[in-house]
Amino acid sequence: MAPNAPCLCVNVHSEERKLMTFTANKDDRVKKISEHIRSKTKVPVRDQILLLGSKTLQPQRKLSSYGIDKEKTIHLTLKVVKPSDEELPMVLVELRDEGQRHLLQVRRSSSVAQVKKMIEVKTAITPETQIVTCNGKKLEDGKIMADYGIKKGNFLFLTYHCIGG
Repeated sequence: MAPNAPCLCVNVHSEERKLMTFTANKDDRVKKISEHIRSKTKVPVRDQILLLGSKTLQPQRKLSSYGIDKEKTIHLTLKVVKPSDEELPMVLVELRDEGQRHLLQVRRSSSVAQVKKMIEVKTAITPETQIVTCNGKKLEDGKIMADYGIKKGNFLFLTYHCIGG
């Protein structure tokens, strides 16, 4: 926050959580408030909807763009949206064997371990030797697919460790 910038107290109310209070600058973007909320609640920014009265706040807009220039305190409401957990067809591309492709049916709630088992069934490559990436991120055991922001049509890429080679 810039020195001498007018301070704004932001109160965020939610049905599931206790009141959260943040200090902000009128020129801060809504996304900054969402990041504060994420740090306190672990709710991903993409699953948050912030409301000022009946207006849905857009992440890229500045707080001042909502006409709160004369306010000292604003009250926002947090709604948490859970993405649906339908099956998502995903294409697994093996980065060997000339890019062989396999179709997998994955849920956002599927664990990485479950997905690696599906891959083993299709490729006979054990989960221990698989290196799987999605959206440029290596999938880590102990996480679920929702942690990687998967969407219908995303690709999974498979490489693997060569033991002894």
